[in-house]
Amino acid sequence: MSMKALYRTTGLLGVAVLALTACGPEDEGARDDVAEDGQEDLDPDGAEDQGDTPGEVADEEGEEPDPEEEVDAGDEDSEAGDAPDLADIEDSVWESSSSQDSVTITSEVPASMLGLDEVTHDDEIDDLVEEEDDEAADDDTEEIAEEEEVVQVVVAGDMTGDGSVWQLEDLIDYLLYDGGDTIYQTVESFSEEYREFQPEEGAGPDPEELRSELETEGSWVDVTSTLAGEIETPEQYVETFREEMLSSADMDSLADTGITGEAENRDGEDVWVYREEMEDEFVEFVIIADEDEPLLSEISMDSEGIEVSINFTDWNDSEDVAEDEPADEDVIAEDELEAIVQDMMQ
Repeated sequence: MSMKALYRTTGLLGVAVLALTACGPEDEGARDDVAEDGQEDLDPDGAEDQGDTPGEVADEEGEEPDPEEEVDAGDEDSEAGDAPDLADIEDSVWESSSSQDSVTITSEVPASMLGLDEVTHDDEIDDLVEEEDDEAADDDTEEIAEEEEVVQVVVAGDMTGDGSVWQLEDLIDYLLYDGGDTIYQTVESFSEEYREFQPEEGAGPDPEELRSELETEGSWVDVTSTLAGEIETPEQYVETFREEMLSSADMDSLADTGITGEAENRDGEDVWVYREEMEDEFVEFVIIADEDEPLLSEISMDSEGIEVSINFTDWNDSEDVAEDEPADEDVIAEDELEAIVQDMMQ
């Protein structure tokens, strides 16, 4: 599976941004007018015409507003504060985020967005229903089939690719090592991927036999010709993410959305949160609050029932996440792999 499949998710995020920010200031004003009109209709006592405010209503009932509560509320607003306008920091965010030394990017996305919706776990389903009668088994199987799988994709390590690691977890153990000019895949990961995506039984070597044969020759497989140009360094990931998202949203800049932000503290870190929501849907961009070097912290959304989150962590502290580059004696070259497969097919 190419990591560029992630940009199906990026495209969806761009569409969600466009949909949730479609209401401009004029539309918001119109919505407010509608709300006021509706309030008048629901106000049989004419409180709005009388100029009653919460404080005045309290006075009429003989209760004085608590001045300390008013001060506290003001302090809370002041403490929360406002984040900078996106237009003022957007370029800095993307440029700073793509020019660091290293990072760990963890995405949680629906399997269907990565083209993995047809991957099944028949054995697990069989184990679950084997003790049930036929009718119950059908119901359970249907329920599991309808449940959306969530896949965790990790891109971590050196921003320019030397030693960066790509992992696809939860569905299959998929591990790549980007050595710059060469891309390696662990034998375990290679074998698991082959098992899951084998076109049809008998069309190639038995997955377990292939794994066993490969393990006698090395622990990594050279997959450069297969994946060259198909995966990206963390730096390219950040840059392409921006381009793809804005393109799918038909925007030149996130600032065009008009999303405003607030200063918050999450997990002990000061951040700027830019969030737009409508009913049960939302898009959110969380930026590390640093005026000189703002960095991406999280991008998330829930749109039409599809939930996506992308976290950026361990900035400049992710170099050691990868194993050392495989030694030559541990690598199965591409021509060696082809020879092994051909021998097994005879």
